Amino acid sequence: MQATAATSSDSATIAGLSAQLQSLRRVALAVAHPGGPGLFDALVRELAEALAVPTVFIAVFSDDVCSLMQTLAVRLDGKTLRNFDYVLQGTPCAHVVGREFRYMARGVAAEFPRGSLFAAKGMDAYAAFPLRDSQGEALGLLVAMDRVPIAGGNAEHAEAMLKIVAGRAAAEIERTRTDGALRSAALAVSGARNDTVFDELVRLLATILHVEVAFIARRAADEPSQLTMLAMQYDGQVLHDIRYAIAGTPCENVLGQQFRAYPNDLQALFPDDEEAKTQGAVSYAGYPLLALDGTPLGVVSVASRRPLMQVDRVESMLKIFAMRAAAEVERLAASEALQQSEASYRAIFETAEDAIFVHDWDSDRILDVNTKACETYGYTHEELTRLTVADVSSGVPPYTTEDALRWLELAKQGHCPSFEWQRRNKDGSLHWDEVRLKPVSFNGRRYILGFAHDITERRERERALQRSEARLRATVEAAFDCVIGMDAEGRIVEFNAAAERVFGYRREAVLGRPVAEVIVPERRREAHRRWIREFPITGSSPMLGRLVESTALTASGEEIPVELAVSVAEAPEGNIFVGHVRDISARREAEAARLALEAQLRQAQKMEAIGQLTGGIAHDFNNILTSVIGYLVLGEERAEGIGDTVLLRQLGQAHLAAQRARDLIAQMLAFARRQRGEARVLDVAPLVRQTLRLLRATLPSSVTLGGNAGVDDLASPLCVAVDPVQLEQVLFNLCINARDALDGAGRISVDLRAHAHERWQCASCRAPVDGGPWVELSVADNGSGIAPELLERIFDPFFSTKAPGSGSGMGLAMVHGIVHGHGGHLRVRTAPGTGSVFSVMLPRAAAAPAPCSETAPQRAAVAEAPALRGSVLVVEDDPMVGDFLVERLASWGLRVRLQREPQTAADWLAEPAHEADLLVTDQTMPHMTGLQLAARARALRPTLPVVLVSGNAGGFDPQELARCGVHALLRKPIDAERLRAVLREALGAAG
Repeated sequence: MQATAATSSDSATIAGLSAQLQSLRRVALAVAHPGGPGLFDALVRELAEALAVPTVFIAVFSDDVCSLMQTLAVRLDGKTLRNFDYVLQGTPCAHVVGREFRYMARGVAAEFPRGSLFAAKGMDAYAAFPLRDSQGEALGLLVAMDRVPIAGGNAEHAEAMLKIVAGRAAAEIERTRTDGALRSAALAVSGARNDTVFDELVRLLATILHVEVAFIARRAADEPSQLTMLAMQYDGQVLHDIRYAIAGTPCENVLGQQFRAYPNDLQALFPDDEEAKTQGAVSYAGYPLLALDGTPLGVVSVASRRPLMQVDRVESMLKIFAMRAAAEVERLAASEALQQSEASYRAIFETAEDAIFVHDWDSDRILDVNTKACETYGYTHEELTRLTVADVSSGVPPYTTEDALRWLELAKQGHCPSFEWQRRNKDGSLHWDEVRLKPVSFNGRRYILGFAHDITERRERERALQRSEARLRATVEAAFDCVIGMDAEGRIVEFNAAAERVFGYRREAVLGRPVAEVIVPERRREAHRRWIREFPITGSSPMLGRLVESTALTASGEEIPVELAVSVAEAPEGNIFVGHVRDISARREAEAARLALEAQLRQAQKMEAIGQLTGGIAHDFNNILTSVIGYLVLGEERAEGIGDTVLLRQLGQAHLAAQRARDLIAQMLAFARRQRGEARVLDVAPLVRQTLRLLRATLPSSVTLGGNAGVDDLASPLCVAVDPVQLEQVLFNLCINARDALDGAGRISVDLRAHAHERWQCASCRAPVDGGPWVELSVADNGSGIAPELLERIFDPFFSTKAPGSGSGMGLAMVHGIVHGHGGHLRVRTAPGTGSVFSVMLPRAAAAPAPCSETAPQRAAVAEAPALRGSVLVVEDDPMVGDFLVERLASWGLRVRLQREPQTAADWLAEPAHEADLLVTDQTMPHMTGLQLAARARALRPTLPVVLVSGNAGGFDPQELARCGVHALLRKPIDAERLRAVLREALGAAG
């Protein structure tokens, strides 16, 4: 029974909570209404439904003294009623407006006046929530009433519901009032008259915002840190022309910046603002006045003796007033500027250095002249305005009255250039003017302005210059160097006979043309034009007063080196630049040849130094190898004496490896010019095979080395008389060049054959060569080939197509020298994209060859004591490294399977019967990399650990290694202890 009662109680509680949640959800949807007409009706309707009450209404103050209320929406018994007014006092609403939420479960009917609608309808329960704006000011209230306790007597639920709706209603009321105020302000501002606009604006602003002080101030023109009041509303009076400094006032933070508001404690914030103290202001707001280009003009501000409320509304109002005030301030400034401009123009007119005449458009009569005209012509102002153009002209054609009238007519048509005019002064003397005529309009009338500049002295200088020009001409024409004159605009005014010979132009063809277009190379023309433009300003140039080397263009377009000296001379028509130019082509060629020889000498000295260093290192290694080889021989003898064949074989392999090192040192000594051999007749095939084995170490595994020179079964000996060391050097150089041409991957073929054909031409010395008999040693690659334009230079010393520091440019030059020193020649067959074939052609010898030993080096490693167990697959294409790894791993107790081809290893792993606990693979191998093999192994045997060996252990992506199943990465040369530790760990993980 008790359990049943508890269950019923819980169900009732859950049902009540569910009903409350549904009510809250309904109210939340109602307040999400976008606003505008119908919002208040929607709010009261949804709140009535949510609380299940018959009566809900929203009411606000309808008068300034807050005694009369007006409803905005009324809901009663499911119907929307017409809005009405009621007196606040004597109603339960008086205890809510401006205060707090009120809830009465019963008894509210007694608080309504007799005859009240709500009392008549039996409304006895009451819940009301006050409405406030964003500043906390009272707006009205939201009321819900019922005949029974609202929300079943749950006051908290009723308060929550009313609070949500009240917040939305208050926001809408405030928005509506703000919009109305802004519209009223905008209409008032737009209707203000221009002559009293500032007075009207401050009166309107003070009235709308209910403040005691409103003013519009303009930035003082003579003191930017001060403002001048254009109009100030102060306690009902409008004041003008009050000037004050803005330092320490709130206006300082507004001028030229942005809206600022200080709602309270103004005097505490700005203790130095004496005006604020005088006014008793406690709040302030200001908006900057800005010109269209952003220039600060002034401020529009308000201040009050009360705290400032609704700052956002104040900002909106000030912004509207600021736009109109800024426009009026700009208009006022433009009017003042016009007045100042007219005064300035008159001052300019009277103080101008040229004589200025103002002619009537229709009659051509002289209406006005400036002081300079009176001084120049010798007349008074009154006399000149009574004269005609004929009275001040010489009267000698083409300076007659008819000519003057023709110039005036052209000016009226807008086609009158400047011209020279001969005038007659009051004393009868004749003088020269340069005249410019210009049509103008002023105050709706048209005039012709005449500007006359006295050029009498200039004309006299020109005549003197013409007399001296003949004398100068003879001197210039006799000069050995080119003499080129240039005016201030960069045009050629002089071009002597030497210049004609050097540049190939006739004097008449270049006079008047810009120097930049005639002899200045295009890449320097802009710089030339720039210093021509800047010289009148700076009065200097890096070219003046110096002897410099440059280049110039001839008529044929050839660019030649020249020696240039430029001087400047003053002339009546402006500066004249005189350039003395000397062709130094022959001198430059001699200097270039000398510099080339010096560069070759420096390169040769550098190569010699490198050779000396290489020789020194090789010498030290030879000393070390001498002791190493000696001890190896002793060890071999001792091993043979005790019958230890394993040790004997291992020491023998080490001995052979040391012999290879010795042979490499021999190559270094040959490069360093420390070791020379005598030319002797020998079969070249064994020597080439031995050299190729040594060369293999310098080539990456991605480069395949082939051809018949590496095999043992040539049909017959190919004998030549040669220094074997030098022939090795030739073969090394050609193969290294072929390797570089492959760009990391490809094939090099080295072939030997007898050659006897038709006559041919040597590729390096260009000499014709007989058909034979010759021994041809060829090195071919399938690289990029050689461009035809480079073939003529590939055997030149120091010529290289490689990047700086990547080659000396001496490789093929050395090949040329050695081959021709042995009586041989060279052939080259190449084309871009098809590879190259370099053939060394040596005369074939008939004598029996001297023996040339070959050593096939092999290598093994010293085994450690066995301590590991398991089966390991080793994949290594290098025989010595592979054999070493087999012996090394076997010595540790491992079962080892060696594969030299990665594809073969992959096929072996594909057989399930083949046992393998670990894969050890090299990275760089032909046809397939170690990482690719690891990926194949991962696919075939997912649990097989892989150890990858590479000379570049830092060049891998760890994620890629993990994806391919690589357990560890080792760097060559392999450290034995590290290798053993990795194997132990990998085999342990696999087990």
